[in-house]
Amino acid sequence: MRRFATKLAGSLLVVLFATCAWAQGYPNRPVKLIVPMTPGGGNDIVGRTVAQTLQARLHQPIVIENRPGAGGNVGTEFVARAPADGYTLLLVSNAQVMNPWMYKQLPFDIIRDFSPVAMLATLPMLVLTNPSLPVNSISELIAYARANPGRLSYASPGVGTPHHLATELFKKTTGIDMVHVPYKGGAPAVTALIAGEVQVMFGVVATTLPHVKAGKLRALATAEARRIPMLPDLPTVAESGIEGFGVGIWFGIVAPSGTPAGVVAELSGETRRVLELPQIRERLLAQGFVISYQDPEEFRSAIAADYDKWGKVIRAVGVTAE
Repeated sequence: MRRFATKLAGSLLVVLFATCAWAQGYPNRPVKLIVPMTPGGGNDIVGRTVAQTLQARLHQPIVIENRPGAGGNVGTEFVARAPADGYTLLLVSNAQVMNPWMYKQLPFDIIRDFSPVAMLATLPMLVLTNPSLPVNSISELIAYARANPGRLSYASPGVGTPHHLATELFKKTTGIDMVHVPYKGGAPAVTALIAGEVQVMFGVVATTLPHVKAGKLRALATAEARRIPMLPDLPTVAESGIEGFGVGIWFGIVAPSGTPAGVVAELSGETRRVLELPQIRERLLAQGFVISYQDPEEFRSAIAADYDKWGKVIRAVGVTAE
């Protein structure tokens, strides 16, 4: 037993030193960050903003490569099959934990095939109404919907989007009935809400706040679990009486499963330092994002919790992407 313990300890030390040595020599060539969506979207904005400063700290270029397709599945599969060496990373969002419930037989497992590195930021959503709707709070919206079942309609940028599923979760939690009207993108959905074609929408603050300030839309609450810096006086849905409610669109970085722990720690630590910089915080805030750093273990727990939560919603609604 003593000899076995000695050999085991020696093996563990070898692994420890190898991991440390790998981390100390990492990176020694450019790192590729795959964004599984088209340029210009939330994933792309967050990825490029963080990468510009992170590459200076890593002393190696971070090359952003957009690989859109199938709701993000094309880029996600590419990284799942990449070498687990820390040189190919993936910019993930809520879409990656929702997709397994909407697409059949995906060639990857979002929980098993990736090592979380860091959550970066959230893109908060607001509960919005057309000003003509005679409600000024979440409780009034619920009361109105219950008094007028099926007469309210809500917009989304499309079936299966976080906006759609967040509203369905709100309906499920409150027991109200509203008709879903999907549009081809966020801009047409917001335009429809302003025009009064629909009465309600869960919309991201980045594109709707100017309309709220102009009086074209009314914000009843933020859907986030906490109040947001852009509208510090606006209550959350949870504060409005729907205890435990909290949804938003988050963004983070993951690596292929099996990436050395030292490399993951190095990436996560340097990412945290980048997100602590005032200029990065201000740059993202100006574009509607809120810094929400989480370390690998915290991020792993958040991914697992969201996977379970959205799975229940998607099964209840019966949303499919095929």
